[in-house]
Amino acid sequence: MARGNKPVDFAVFYSRFKVQGVLQTDTALRIGSGRDSDPTGHDLPVLKDLRGRPFIPGSSFKGAFRAHLERLLRGIDETLACISTPRPREAKAQKGCLTQGDVDRLKAAHQNDPDELSAQIWRNSCWTCSLMGAPWLASKLLVRDLIVDPDTWFDRYLIRDGVAIDRDTETAAEGMKYDFEAVPAGTEFQFELVVDNATEAELGLTLLGLREFEEGRVTLGGAASRGLGMVRLALAWNQSEWLTAQDLPDYFARKNPLALHRLADKKNRETYWQYFLQAITQGKGATTNA
Repeated sequence: MARGNKPVDFAVFYSRFKVQGVLQTDTALRIGSGRDSDPTGHDLPVLKDLRGRPFIPGSSFKGAFRAHLERLLRGIDETLACISTPRPREAKAQKGCLTQGDVDRLKAAHQNDPDELSAQIWRNSCWTCSLMGAPWLASKLLVRDLIVDPDTWFDRYLIRDGVAIDRDTETAAEGMKYDFEAVPAGTEFQFELVVDNATEAELGLTLLGLREFEEGRVTLGGAASRGLGMVRLALAWNQSEWLTAQDLPDYFARKNPLALHRLADKKNRETYWQYFLQAITQGKGATTNA
């Protein structure tokens, strides 16, 4: 498992976590693709693949995952996640993450020591940036595009009407009626998430984020204020893969396939939640033997 105060790159294998499952839509879902250029089409269609079926880009799921985690982290301590609002100059040391200017200064200071530069960038990045990436950090977390389950898809979209509201008159704006597509409730999408070379604490943060989706606390897509986008993850924990560098000899020899299923037990997942909670109180580099 990745440990210590140094960042982990991808030149050496330390660990891999993978979990699959099903994303269930409790209400209609809308992942938009912009305005339709077809004059006979709907004003705001949903995103479709080449076969005309809906799908959810992995980036859309990852964006909602990240935004929700950042919101929760700021609730604990606003310095644990990126801070979007400008900070007073005298409070710069209290900000939650690096800016491009900070990175440029670090590059100038450590131009002859790339290892130390990487360590400084990782150590001074917030939790979500170190896990999910930034312009100067590669992401450790990957979400594959979510493909619709054909057994739950009947080639039909919901069509809903909308109208723009004039905020001055608080009435419908003239000539601003439109319609939009949505994927019906009950549609299911195939889900897969992979995390490479995460620290124990970063894995704990990932598992906490997945729990939020399992419990239906995160919305996806647009028109959430209209009740759209309520989803729930059903994860196949018994088939989850958890592989560390120590397992590689047995993994290649196929001697111990159970090495891939260490997170099937909820108590094991709770252990990594505790690693994350310890790290946010003791410091980002704090680690525990796994």
